[in-house]
Amino acid sequence: MKSLARTAIRRLVFSAPWGIRQAILDACIDRIGDSVVCARLLGKMHISEIGADGDCGLITSAWNDQYVLPEYARHGTFFNTVTDAVLGFLDAQSGTYFDVGANIGLTTINIARNKMTRCLAFEPEPSNFDFLLRNIARNLGEGAVECHQVALFHTRSTMSLAIATQNTGDHRLTASGVPGRRSIDIAAVPLDDFLDRVRGPLAVKVDTQGAEPFVIAGGRAVFARAGLVALEFCPYLMRQLGGDPGIVIDLLAGFDRVAVLHGGSADALSYRPPADAQRTLRDKLATAAASDADYLDIVAIRDTAPAT
Repeated sequence: MKSLARTAIRRLVFSAPWGIRQAILDACIDRIGDSVVCARLLGKMHISEIGADGDCGLITSAWNDQYVLPEYARHGTFFNTVTDAVLGFLDAQSGTYFDVGANIGLTTINIARNKMTRCLAFEPEPSNFDFLLRNIARNLGEGAVECHQVALFHTRSTMSLAIATQNTGDHRLTASGVPGRRSIDIAAVPLDDFLDRVRGPLAVKVDTQGAEPFVIAGGRAVFARAGLVALEFCPYLMRQLGGDPGIVIDLLAGFDRVAVLHGGSADALSYRPPADAQRTLRDKLATAAASDADYLDIVAIRDTAPAT
């Protein structure tokens, strides 16, 4: 029945005057979204990548990226709340930044412009990693960032990564697959393997679609050194991978100030005592929907530098 309906609609559109077809196209864009319509067209045209300009410079991504690059194209920046927090923390001093889940480089590049900051970027998905390297080379020069094509986990292992076909920022480590997605094998290592790269103040951003508890468990020494930590808190995705969200909540006890935002919000950071933030996260644990859209963003700061 659906097939017959689609055939009838196509015939109707093909036979309609140009003005009506244009109106139908405009309505589809308004209803479905310009990035979705664009991706459908690019796929049919066999275009392999797309680009956009903004505060990181010219950034390219895969043709089917319907979220990360379109957001950058619309706003000329990408989630600058965290970027600004890291830049303010490191300022003009010689420090280190770990970008865990670097995607195509939209956080890494602006921070790596400070030549005094040593930047390490971690991205396991092959296509994203390729764009990460090319975007860094185009906008900063080759070798400006130390890039690793690995996932961060609590042990050295080979993991399964479920590939998202529309949101290229939503690839997920998985224990039993994700319905409707193909999976690939990727290498995983503990974050503490990179402790010897740390020089001076350390900022760590973790955006790993539910793997955050495992990243923390494999990076105890790194997080003990960090003066700023930014990460996502999505109970649904953490539980889907078999992780314990309490590990994230417990981590915050070692910081002096914590800001909690609704997921993806560009609001200014408002810091409060860690105990208050921990209560907010425990409340989220009790009320979170079974959805990857129900999450919080966290930025935690130590006012006194940890002992080296």
